[in-house]
Amino acid sequence: MGVKPLVPGVRAVISMSMPSVAVCSMRCHHRRGRRAGTRREAAQAPGRIWILAVLAAMVMPAEGAANDWSALHLKDILGAPASTAAAAYGTYAAAVLAGRLLADRISGRFGPMAVLRYGAVTAAVGITIVSVTPWIWAAFAGRALFGLGLSGCVPQLYSATGSVDPSAAGANVSRVAGLGYLGMLSGPAVIGWLTHLVPLNHAFLLVTLLCVIAATAAGVLRTGSGRTREVARSSHRPPVRHDP
Repeated sequence: MGVKPLVPGVRAVISMSMPSVAVCSMRCHHRRGRRAGTRREAAQAPGRIWILAVLAAMVMPAEGAANDWSALHLKDILGAPASTAAAAYGTYAAAVLAGRLLADRISGRFGPMAVLRYGAVTAAVGITIVSVTPWIWAAFAGRALFGLGLSGCVPQLYSATGSVDPSAAGANVSRVAGLGYLGMLSGPAVIGWLTHLVPLNHAFLLVTLLCVIAATAAGVLRTGSGRTREVARSSHRPPVRHDP
C-alpha cells in the first residue's frame, strides 16, 4: 500500500526528465556529427588545396602577361606611339584597383564562386578583345575589362584557401601563393616563346584559355563556402526543445 503513492511521483519525475535526456542526447549526437564532419574536411583538405593552387597558377599568368606585354603589344602590333603604349599597363592597373575595392562587397552579396566565375569570364572577354582588335582605343577598353574581371579572382582563391583548414591556414596559403607566383613568373616567358610561332596578339589567346578553365572550375569555391555557412548556422542554432 505504501508503494502505490510513489508510482505517480516516479512517473512524474521520469516524464520531467525525458526532455533533458533527449536534449542531451541530441547535443551529443550533434557534437559527434560535427567532429566527424571536421575529420572528413581535414581528410579532403589537401586535395582542395592543390585544386586551388592549380587555379591560382592559371589565373596569375594573366597578371604576369599584363605586366610584361601590354606596352609592347600596343607599340609593335597596333603601332601606337611610345607615350600611348606606356599607358596600357596603367589602364589595366587602374581597373584592377577599382575591382579590388568592390570585390569584397560583391563577394559578400553573391558569393566567392560568382566573383571567380564571372570575373574570369569577364577577363577572358577583355583579353580576347585585345587579341583580335585592330584599334588602339578598343585595346585599351579590352585591357580595362581584363583588369576589372581579373581583380577579384586571386583574392577569392586566397580567402577560400584560408578557410579550408583554419588550423593550417598559413601553410596552405603559402602553397597556393607559391604555385600562383610560379605561374605569374612563367606565364610571360611562355607567351614570349609562343611569339616565335604566332604574333604576340594571338599568343594572348593562351590567357583566354586559362581564364575559361578557371571560370569552369570555380565551383570549388561554392563547395567550400556552402560548408562554411552550414557550420556557422549550426554553431548558432538554438537547441531543440521538446514539450513533455
